[in-house]
Amino acid sequence: MSSDDSFFSDDKGSDRGSESDHEEKPDVGGLGLKVVDIPTGSQGSRRDRSLSDSNSDYSDGESQLSTQRTRETPSPRRRRRKKRSTVTLKDGSVLDLTPPDELLPLCQKKARYYTSKKQTDNAIREWTRYTALCRLVYGNEHWKLAEGYVYLAHAYLTLRGLAPQAQAHSETARTIMLNGLHTSESDESKSQLMGTLLLMYYVLGRALTILKKYPEAEQNLVKAERVSQELSKMSSEKRSSRRMQLDIDIAIALAKLYAKQQKHALGAGFYEKAIRLTEEQYGSDSPELIPIYQDMGRLEQSKKDMANHDRATDHFLQAHSIAVSRFSGQSEEVAETAHALALAYSESATAEAETAAEQYLNESLGIRQVLFGPHHAKTISTQDDLCKLLIRTDRVDEAVSLLKTLITSKSATFGDLSAEVGEANKLYGSILMSQGQLERALKFFKKSHNIESNLYGPSHRKTKATQQTIDMLLQSPMLAAKEGQTRAGQLKSRPRFNATVGQSTPLGSTGKIAFE
Repeated sequence: MSSDDSFFSDDKGSDRGSESDHEEKPDVGGLGLKVVDIPTGSQGSRRDRSLSDSNSDYSDGESQLSTQRTRETPSPRRRRRKKRSTVTLKDGSVLDLTPPDELLPLCQKKARYYTSKKQTDNAIREWTRYTALCRLVYGNEHWKLAEGYVYLAHAYLTLRGLAPQAQAHSETARTIMLNGLHTSESDESKSQLMGTLLLMYYVLGRALTILKKYPEAEQNLVKAERVSQELSKMSSEKRSSRRMQLDIDIAIALAKLYAKQQKHALGAGFYEKAIRLTEEQYGSDSPELIPIYQDMGRLEQSKKDMANHDRATDHFLQAHSIAVSRFSGQSEEVAETAHALALAYSESATAEAETAAEQYLNESLGIRQVLFGPHHAKTISTQDDLCKLLIRTDRVDEAVSLLKTLITSKSATFGDLSAEVGEANKLYGSILMSQGQLERALKFFKKSHNIESNLYGPSHRKTKATQQTIDMLLQSPMLAAKEGQTRAGQLKSRPRFNATVGQSTPLGSTGKIAFE
């Protein structure tokens, strides 16, 4: 339904037919949506056609004349709509007097443009204006107003990641959709109305998933899937690319919801459905498949002791293969998938898997050093994982050399008193402690403890754990003796404490001596 169509009216004298001509369907798809079908072929229209046939000579001549006038010059009304009405005030500001029904499609076009360009503030501002204009044009109970709220909720969710706002606007749209009585003049308008309902349930389901309200989220996402099935059955429904993408998004949302609930079988089933729909829409080597394959790998890894690491690695390998085939060799997409694949290989405790993990970590590190430099967070993250892999494979000297570089890079990137520097110092201290260099290890553990005390406070679990390690090191005879000598030297260097305090007057004196 276009923005120029009039909203539903209860006027009995409407030329759309009497109440007996309306075919009411109180519930569409079992979702509580009340829709009234208004048939286009009424008796009144047939009567009008018979009258026009009796005066065919006049009507044909008039129609030809009107057609000729329309082709020669546009009507004055059309010319007036193309020109926006503005008034300049005394202070120089311009007041726009364009009617809301003419501003509505322009506002929607601008909002979609800003959304596609990821211009968050502009997009949300335009969707807010669009919702206000829908209220002015259609009223408080029309489904077009619900559509405005749904678009606004979708913008808050996808552009800003604000689930509470998305939930609030979606629930407002649901109240309008389910409590009102909406008109449907054709299958096309009914399709648009159902499309609004589909997007509403999807946005609400995703928002509730983020807010960890899993039962309610599942109910709404299942309803979204049911509405999509109802839409597919409609004869006039054309599965546009936007509709097919929404079906993919619903499948992914359900898969992530079940993954959070540790329902692995259901989650895997919906991920497979998302892959099938994505391949139908974009092809078998589409970049859109990369995050889906990676999520499937993580879902398999989340089974912990029951996880099939070979199957998980295959999913990450499939994602990396698509990235290599679709992007250049020195791209962040290739570096990201190589890093994820290396971590998947490192989950397997075999020599072949560890060799493959090191290979892909070096590949990712080389790309990121070229793209971002040595002090970027992504480069440091890759080096961190490579260092841990070197320690696990007993290549301590290489790990220590890389760790020294890491501490310098983390200090330059995150700051000397950052959590990243604290973890690096703690790791270095652990390596030195395993080599028997207890004195040097104590030095780095104290650095880590100082950072954690400043960041988290002395009562935090990380600070307490580091303090326990320091106390354990101090229990060794060598460090205990050195610590005792250090404390004795500190005591000698302090000035001797004198408990005697000089008095200006004797005890019991009245104090007059001081003034004499």
